[in-house]
Amino acid sequence: MALEPYTSQQLDEFALRVFDLCAQIREIARRSREQRLEQVLLHDKKALEWLGKLEEWAAKSQRDFELAQFKQRGARAATAALRREAGESDAPNQ
Repeated sequence: MALEPYTSQQLDEFALRVFDLCAQIREIARRSREQRLEQVLLHDKKALEWLGKLEEWAAKSQRDFELAQFKQRGARAATAALRREAGESDAPNQ
């Protein structure tokens, strides 16, 4: 599996695909209630496996995002500190 850079727009598009799947499943549930079907037979083994993997992936992605965010804040703070230090050291001694 390769790491791919995602923009916030791409993340939104990904989330919307997942929501569309959820809406499709909810529609089946709604119609089964409407038609008073007691059960709907589904092959769910692979779907449940994929769902579990997707949940693990989402949790890892969130941790990776938070770590990247933390590193970026640290880098910005370090850069700002170096600029302040450079500004102070460039000033003439009085």
